Amino acid sequence: MSNCYKNLSISSWNVHGLGDKLKDELFIENLKGDINIHLETWKGESKEFKLEGHCIISKSRKKRKKARRYSGGIIVTIKKPYFKGITYLKEATTSPNRLWLKLNKNFFGFVHDIYLCALYIPPFSSSHYDNDLDFLENEVSSFSMNGQIILIGDLNARTGQRADFIVNDSDHINNFDGFDLLPENYITDSEINRNNQDTSVNTVGTKLLDLCLSSRLRLLNGRFLGDSLGYYTYMSSSGFSTVDYAVVSESLLSSVKYFKTNDFTYLSDHVQITLYMKCSINIDKEIGLEENGWHWIKSYKWSENSKLKLIDALLTENVKNEIIEFEMVNYEENQVGVDEATEKLTKILDNISSLSCKATPKTKRRKKKRKFKQVWSDNVIYETKRQINKIGNKIRNNPNNNSLKQKFFELKKNLKKMVKQKKYEYKQKLYNCLSDYINQNPKEYWKILKS
Repeated sequence: MSNCYKNLSISSWNVHGLGDKLKDELFIENLKGDINIHLETWKGESKEFKLEGHCIISKSRKKRKKARRYSGGIIVTIKKPYFKGITYLKEATTSPNRLWLKLNKNFFGFVHDIYLCALYIPPFSSSHYDNDLDFLENEVSSFSMNGQIILIGDLNARTGQRADFIVNDSDHINNFDGFDLLPENYITDSEINRNNQDTSVNTVGTKLLDLCLSSRLRLLNGRFLGDSLGYYTYMSSSGFSTVDYAVVSESLLSSVKYFKTNDFTYLSDHVQITLYMKCSINIDKEIGLEENGWHWIKSYKWSENSKLKLIDALLTENVKNEIIEFEMVNYEENQVGVDEATEKLTKILDNISSLSCKATPKTKRRKKKRKFKQVWSDNVIYETKRQINKIGNKIRNNPNNNSLKQKFFELKKNLKKMVKQKKYEYKQKLYNCLSDYINQNPKEYWKILKS
């Protein structure tokens, strides 16, 4: 009993401060990737971050003495079934702006191990900029000897429409004057044009293109279905730019299914980007039964006659043979053997229970009404968020429409005011309740205080 997964999705998002966004249902709806990378979280390394069904890896900058909050910060959430195929390479870099993961080729069905780097490169003028691309080039060079590379994140690089490959590359130079100037295993660059709505180039962008040329890496933006036009990835009141990228080894291009840039939302000034890779992962259904595998096992209820029926069931030839067969099999002393033995024993117990107990009918679950995880929120705020996102979708295809852009930022400004007011009202209501309950109803007082 196993599932074979053919896709692996890796998303990256500069969230511009995580805050309480993990309680925002529209934010949670966007965390659909198998590996979700959150940049600029403004959080320290903490165990308090939890996302159901995910394992979490985090990294942060040191907090400055007089700073009110952390700066930078990377949080990676990985779906639990995939976590066993991923290794956190904590010692790969000393930079707080990069986090390296190794994706095991045997687990994911890749030809080579893949080294994935979640990265944020500060702007060239930032005090946090530390020749990041120079150090990154050394790390890429080291890992390229053992596998293939994926870089994804906010690089603050504007690359325009300049080539990330050697233009008019040829091995004919080997015929020059009878000398072989290139090594025998030299592979000429393939010219694959890309689109980019952002035509500007900055210093970091030039350095990124140089890294692509020296390390045989290629940008996915503007080349694949989902971003064939090279959409903008950042928007402010002053303009647009494309600064969030996925970059892969040239040899990995054939394994990329598509690359997607999402719409602009109220959640961040950056869009989320997602890379979809071909893979072949076999995950046993029996693994993680505590989470989602018990749904196929029936429930039984013990009755007055169950004891006698159980004795009769154990004396039947069919059950006897199943138990003897189970005892005679030599299961392998590994995960596969444990899974096979568990499945066989579960079927025996299920058979005995069906002969001796009454099956409990499954109750039809009622559709739950939407509950706001952000306790201070309401329908007005929820609909305002939806409205902003709808306009963000239109802006993606009409970036030159100034009226849409103006409406987008007006609604974001109003939303910020509404959220601030609702939070204040909620705190006041909570304070009034506590004041009333402290003497009149101590039990309720402590109940509210603990919640």
